[in-house]
Amino acid sequence: MTKYLMVFVLLLASLSHGPLHGQTKRIAVAYSAISATQSSFYVAKEGGYFEKHGLFVDPVYVASGTKVAQAVIAGEFPVAIAGGVIVDAVIAGGDIAIIGGLVNVPSFYVVVHPSIKKPEDLKGKAIGITRYGSSTDFSIRYLVKKWGMEPDKDIKILQMGGQPEIVAGMQAGIVQGGVLSSPADFNAKKAGFQLLVDFRKVGLDYPTVSLVSTRSFIKKDPQTVRRFLMAYSEGVERVYRDKEFTMKVIGKYTRTNDRDALESAYVFATTFIERPPHLPYKAIETILAQTGEKNPKAREMKADDFIDPTFYNELEKSGFFKTIGR
Repeated sequence: MTKYLMVFVLLLASLSHGPLHGQTKRIAVAYSAISATQSSFYVAKEGGYFEKHGLFVDPVYVASGTKVAQAVIAGEFPVAIAGGVIVDAVIAGGDIAIIGGLVNVPSFYVVVHPSIKKPEDLKGKAIGITRYGSSTDFSIRYLVKKWGMEPDKDIKILQMGGQPEIVAGMQAGIVQGGVLSSPADFNAKKAGFQLLVDFRKVGLDYPTVSLVSTRSFIKKDPQTVRRFLMAYSEGVERVYRDKEFTMKVIGKYTRTNDRDALESAYVFATTFIERPPHLPYKAIETILAQTGEKNPKAREMKADDFIDPTFYNELEKSGFFKTIGR
């Protein structure tokens, strides 16, 4: 079978239970952050790519990565957008698996009060994160240790709830810095705060945002998972190819029409979002190494225990990613 014929077969398979027969399947999909990191999911939704592949997706915002993982394991969402907390869930025996990588490095900036010029200046002060156990939490703890200091002892780490709440806490003086993504980093800088660290330059791999399902659902309904990954991947291509549409969509989900903020968010998105959604093997290994320091069970596991590569490998081998990238 030629490469292009395989692509055709995959496309036909994805549609066989979809619009051609009037049987579009409706699914709820959870996401845990209002951030440009997830703009590819927003664009896949608003651009009609899920419908194209026979799915009607209801995006549901759940303000906690841990709660998203719990809800997926409980069967409330067949597919979700989740952070690195899923690693802890799997180690604890939860049925959840990564089917694609959305962002495989810490997509954050450490933004601080202008009086703070270097990491040492943060000693005795506080940094805001979204929630304990989240990607923002893992990333800053890793960085504080790299600075030669102890998290919570030398630098307080306080959970604020969400990105907008971190910025509000910075403005109120509750925290003197924050681990921010876009557009929150833009808003903080606009309020007078300044960049201290760009995590792209730290050299850390981390599954900040992943596409996940459960192995039981994948076995029960592989067609839906396959179609979701195909539609999502087309959304990623739209992000990189259509700046104006992407900024409009980001504005809708982050509730801003500030052109400068949206320009900043677009640069952020196209810097961090995986194209195509590469599987985060190295990023998972990073967490296992860190978790293994305190949890012996983590030392017995490997990245394959957290990833189901079936659909990604299938699409890559068929040439699907190259086809939609033209």
